[in-house]
Amino acid sequence: MNKIKALFLLLFISASLLAQEVEIPNDIKLEKAEDYKKSEKLVLSSTQWLLNTPVSESPEKRKEINAFLMKWLNGSPTVSIELVSGIVPLDCGDCLISFMSGWAKYSLENDYSKNKVECAMAGVENAIEFYKKNKSELGKNSDMEKLIKQKKKGKLKEYIESKY
Repeated sequence: MNKIKALFLLLFISASLLAQEVEIPNDIKLEKAEDYKKSEKLVLSSTQWLLNTPVSESPEKRKEINAFLMKWLNGSPTVSIELVSGIVPLDCGDCLISFMSGWAKYSLENDYSKNKVECAMAGVENAIEFYKKNKSELGKNSDMEKLIKQKKKGKLKEYIESKY
């Protein structure tokens, strides 16, 4: 029994280490729908890398990944993000990309979901997790604090619904 537990622990640790490694190819093309489809796994691993890597680490790689995600999100034929005031942390660029990548991740993992509330919930949850991990580096952000307060009250979904 202990060997099985150790094996699962080892697999879990290995999977999280693999998720940490993301390389954006220099020759990546995002011109046709199939280009976007082919790069979906890269979008998912990039989202995970941004969430798990502290803001203070690998700033050049973070810029590269952010640029890739923005390009992918701006041209994706399958994922469309709606930025709504009060939900989107506009004055924190890293939180904003975290929100958008969380939205995209949810949509991709849920058969290209177009459900704005569910996608926004995933985006906000991702942004909150990112913000909490990096708050000391980012500084206090009133938009994020408001979302955290709504979540603590158990009213985050209701709050997001009210904004749509």
